[in-house]
Amino acid sequence: MNKEKYLKWYKLAQEIVNNSELIPERTDKEILDLVSQEDWLMFLIKELSDMKEAKNADKPNVFFSIFRDDNRDYGRIGVTFNNVPAVDILKNILNKYCKDEKEKLTELLLSFDGTWEIKVKRKIKEHHWQETPRYVSEIHVNCNEINEKIVDQIINLVNKIREEGKENRKTMGTNYMETPSVSLVETTFELSEEEFSKRTKEAFEVLEVCLNVKSEGEIKKIVKSKNSELEELKKEKEALESRLEKFRSFSLTPPGEIKKMEIALEEVKKRIKELEEELNQ
Repeated sequence: MNKEKYLKWYKLAQEIVNNSELIPERTDKEILDLVSQEDWLMFLIKELSDMKEAKNADKPNVFFSIFRDDNRDYGRIGVTFNNVPAVDILKNILNKYCKDEKEKLTELLLSFDGTWEIKVKRKIKEHHWQETPRYVSEIHVNCNEINEKIVDQIINLVNKIREEGKENRKTMGTNYMETPSVSLVETTFELSEEEFSKRTKEAFEVLEVCLNVKSEGEIKKIVKSKNSELEELKKEKEALESRLEKFRSFSLTPPGEIKKMEIALEEVKKRIKELEEELNQ
């Protein structure tokens, strides 16, 4: 395997994306260290130290591979969520607290041409966690056909694969691993600098949105904060109702003062309703 063939394309991608957080400056040796034994390159983001860390991180990554067919060179590039923590981040795109990212991502996918696909696979390691995984394709759909139904189908499928993997491990042994893997975008193209530049730009636009998706821990903090706010508002509502009842029974209370309290109470009730609806969705 000729790992050096990836040097040119890493450096070209670096120029195209022009974001050192997504594609940092690296020596030739450091770039070659990002080429797997299966002949593909991982574009490691700056905050991750090496491929080993990246393969276990709760983050997607961009992969790129080169292969030859019918005397022509082809490239394959995509954004993959290739482990359970990363897939959990993908599932959070559906969460109401990731609305902005979901809208941006949907807009991007709908703008892509029909060569881009979403792929869901089973990632299977039968004997040891370090072995090269075997992938079994489950579904693939065009990115520009994305809609709520397809998103639900993807999320339901990754949940199903995860649960079936746990069950299969009971019979296959503790070394057996079967987990979901999702290529949120993936495309194959005849390799040229022009086509590579176009596809790389699109892939990293998707990656950048996905890296901003909130983690499960961040979402839990938001929910906790919303619940605390709700409890405080309920106490405020009770206090306002009690004060209002007393002021109404006191004939000398100016009508304007009572009106102010009634408006404040209605605002508190409105916010309570909004929070309850949000938390119960």
